[in-house]
Amino acid sequence: MASFDQIECAVLTDVGLKRGYNQDSNYLALASDETQWQELGHVLLVADGMGAHAVGEKASEQAVKTIPHVFSKHVKDGAPESLRKAFYEANSTIHSCGQENSEFRGMGTTATGIVIRPEGAWIGHVGDSRAYRIRGKLVEQLTYDHSLVWEYARLKKIDPEDVKDIPSNYINRCLGPEAIVEPDIEGPHKIEPGDCFLICSDGLTGLVKDSELGAITSCLSAQEACKLLVDLANLRGGHDNITVIVAKISGTSQGLNSSNTTDQNTTLFNKALDRFKNLKPGIPWWFICLMFGLFLAICLIGIKALDQSHSDSFLTGDLVKFSVIFIALIFFIAGSIGFFIQFQNSKEEETIAFPTPSARIHRKTLIEITQASLSKMEKQIEAFQKRAEIKHWDFNSEALENHKSLAKEAVSKNDFAEAFKQYCLSMLLFSGPWIKQRKEDSPMEIFWGK
Repeated sequence: MASFDQIECAVLTDVGLKRGYNQDSNYLALASDETQWQELGHVLLVADGMGAHAVGEKASEQAVKTIPHVFSKHVKDGAPESLRKAFYEANSTIHSCGQENSEFRGMGTTATGIVIRPEGAWIGHVGDSRAYRIRGKLVEQLTYDHSLVWEYARLKKIDPEDVKDIPSNYINRCLGPEAIVEPDIEGPHKIEPGDCFLICSDGLTGLVKDSELGAITSCLSAQEACKLLVDLANLRGGHDNITVIVAKISGTSQGLNSSNTTDQNTTLFNKALDRFKNLKPGIPWWFICLMFGLFLAICLIGIKALDQSHSDSFLTGDLVKFSVIFIALIFFIAGSIGFFIQFQNSKEEETIAFPTPSARIHRKTLIEITQASLSKMEKQIEAFQKRAEIKHWDFNSEALENHKSLAKEAVSKNDFAEAFKQYCLSMLLFSGPWIKQRKEDSPMEIFWGK
């Protein structure tokens, strides 16, 4: 991204149809100016709590409170380091709370965040909430589900969708239950104009396919996409809490993904200083070599001074000068090699403790909008309209006819993306009235995406 204001964001959370309370929490903070954009970036976070008697809600609230705070506190250490510290601190806080109160024992939460900065998008993740990037006709899952299904699929080298007879809601890593948890810190993912980022809880992904959420997010505004995705999950049963954050990137490619050189140099300098601070106590041998080489160089300067004042001195012989230069050079080379070895060892130790992040894409799904799927959507709109008339829903019939007409016109021009958009806008006209009486009305069978 070239500028802090080239982004459109929206967030929506819903309790769903089956739960009595919402255990999801979210955090969305956009940089307000260029300085904040360069230093901090845009921070997006979704947490899905778990635990009886609203304990999960407490855990998720703690996560979205702690992670952004700690991240901003340590952001000068660099995005990956500060994100890792933020997740560590959130886990420690939630775990301590669970240990202090027997009613909170085992409390936990997923946490999935995206930090969008000049150099790209960084991912911090624990659990089975997900982060996606929609680019062109591809939906790219940027997070790995820490679940039994995904671990089994990894071992068997198959797609997680093909795993059968294993509970999909069993996760093996989250914040809170264990004293120590290792988050996935990945990035930076390059950002291009038109990219869409989406973070959601499994209340959405359990009912809406990747290709569907990709198509809806890419064709609608951020606010409209959040609304339709949540409504679609509810129309299919709404068995869990649903939370969605959508961020859409606008602007041109000028300056895109260009990092601030000064900031990078400052970060590298700070890291070098940190390594020097962590050196073992005592004077290292390479430092002694460098200092002795420096001493000999000073002696050589003294010899030259004597050479000018005492031309007949035995000290001024060429052999003496050559010997001093040679010995000084040897000590300088030895000291430099020793310094390089210790510096590399320090760097390797840091790499072992904190693996270098990589911008991995864990799964890709193609967005396909076909004439057959549009025909299904048209029938779906008709089914909505019939129910609306029977139930006396209050909807804008004039707007509905306009969207349907534009959709048919787009189909005739083979502009399937525009037709899909118009049908999605048609569905939004019904979702509002349906939400008002969803507790009494039965879910509709949404078949167009299958």
